Amino acid sequence: MLDDPFERRRAERRYAMNFLDYEIVSSEGETIGRGLARTLNVSASGLLLETGQFFEAEQLLRITLGLENELVQVTGRVAYSRPIDDSLCTTGVQFVEFAEAERRIFQRYFELLSTAPVK
Repeated sequence: MLDDPFERRRAERRYAMNFLDYEIVSSEGETIGRGLARTLNVSASGLLLETGQFFEAEQLLRITLGLENELVQVTGRVAYSRPIDDSLCTTGVQFVEFAEAERRIFQRYFELLSTAPVK
């Protein structure tokens, strides 16, 4: 990761396919939309999602992840959203708010991913 002069990621990514639910959150904290997405990869500080919706940078999303037998909710800020084709986008989300108990669940899941063999 650090050997690539063009790499801007600060955290190691692990590939994981999980479906998730997201809520689009207004600046006033109100839910103004919702949808489904799937993770393409995860890191300790964020997610790369595949969505059917384009997002503006800085948009807040409240994400509910199903990790094995646990549900974890996190608030993230869209770093970027790029179209793949007419119906799909990739969206990079940086975590901004995590309840401590849910952060521990996520960290445990991420550590398990980190020790799994890369496919």
